[in-house]
Amino acid sequence: MSRRSHHFFSTGENARVRCYTYAGRTPIFDLTFGSSIVSFSTEEDAALTDNDLAFAKALARTAAEYLAACEQLHAKHA
Repeated sequence: MSRRSHHFFSTGENARVRCYTYAGRTPIFDLTFGSSIVSFSTEEDAALTDNDLAFAKALARTAAEYLAACEQLHAKHA
């Protein structure tokens, strides 16, 4: 049985999102919360797979859902 680790990070002043792209390797997507960094990428020398693309699409779709929910709540309280 695999164990899960769940961490909560607040999206306050110290939260950052970055995507690093390189000509000769796969991109790296970073979420930074103060001194904590979570990075997403494939194996450096591996070719991108259908699963890698599916993950990137799911990440973008979920980020868009998060944005829509935040905008809706923000509009209610503005």
